Amino acid sequence: MVATGLVGIDDFTFVGTGDHQVVAALNGPNTVVGIDAAGRSRTLLGAADGLQNPTSVAVRGRTLYVLSAAYSTGADPNLALATLPRR
Repeated sequence: MVATGLVGIDDFTFVGTGDHQVVAALNGPNTVVGIDAAGRSRTLLGAADGLQNPTSVAVRGRTLYVLSAAYSTGADPNLALATLPRR
């Protein structure tokens, strides 16, 4: 898998098989993306979901955990939770 055009990857995790094999936190663009086996990315969470400088991601089952604003930019750091879409 080769994914291109993803700026500011701060962390990523392997999810396994399915539509999103890798989930990555993009710090500067304030997004979390899912990346499929062909290297195509899809935004899963963004600034509209409350992300500010997401710095790490983890997945357990279908639950996605995102640490946001770890190096506070004037906002309160938070932990965002989301459910990964089914295949």
